[in-house]
Amino acid sequence: MSNPTPTRSRTDLSRRSFVTGAAWSAPIIAVAAASPLAAASATCTQDAQISWSSTFTATDTQNGSGSFQTPSGEVVNYTVTVLTGVNIEVPATSDNLNTTGDGIFLGDRQLVAAATKEFDGTYTQTTTVTFDQPIESIRFRVFDVDGSEFYREHLRVTGLPGVVATPGNRVELEPVSGTYRPTEDLPIGPVIAGSVSYAASGPTSSFTVELTTPRTAVPPQGVLSHGVRMTNLTYAAACATA
Repeated sequence: MSNPTPTRSRTDLSRRSFVTGAAWSAPIIAVAAASPLAAASATCTQDAQISWSSTFTATDTQNGSGSFQTPSGEVVNYTVTVLTGVNIEVPATSDNLNTTGDGIFLGDRQLVAAATKEFDGTYTQTTTVTFDQPIESIRFRVFDVDGSEFYREHLRVTGLPGVVATPGNRVELEPVSGTYRPTEDLPIGPVIAGSVSYAASGPTSSFTVELTTPRTAVPPQGVLSHGVRMTNLTYAAACATA
């Protein structure tokens, strides 16, 4: 889905499509001296969740921070930073980094028509999540990877050790760039078929979601915004102590 003039309040988000742009280069990975949180207990681990809507606050459409407490009582702080290539913008009225109960919205708007720029950093948005200590075995899903006759979203996630990516049946891997894209130029929305799930097998202090949306021309409605939604994060944590 696309919208030429995003005006929705940042606290009342419905799904919308946005474009993306920033460097396709590897993200800067924070080096943490601490041990992964799950390692605090050698005998007991459990799944825990980081809820965007209850832990994260956006300071603007490109920056924000949050904190959460693990089951064993440790407090983890994190930041979210969005960078865009020169041919991409995130309007001040956009829904980028807006949260709901099921995730966080990532999106922007491409300024220059270019049909084959899925590998070009000037047409790419990167969203980097950085924790102040390593998080073990992060898992999440990115929904709404879709397209139309005017655009096609491309998605890539970097910085997750041993990650396994599993696309829905309407998303395919583009092997040259390592990005995922829709198999058809159709709106998909928040369904499994139009999503990619990611599961890391080790600790990470930082990961990056890269999004770009090559388009061939300006549609009749004008320059459109596009985007995807990342679900809440699940991770492996040490069990709470008695």
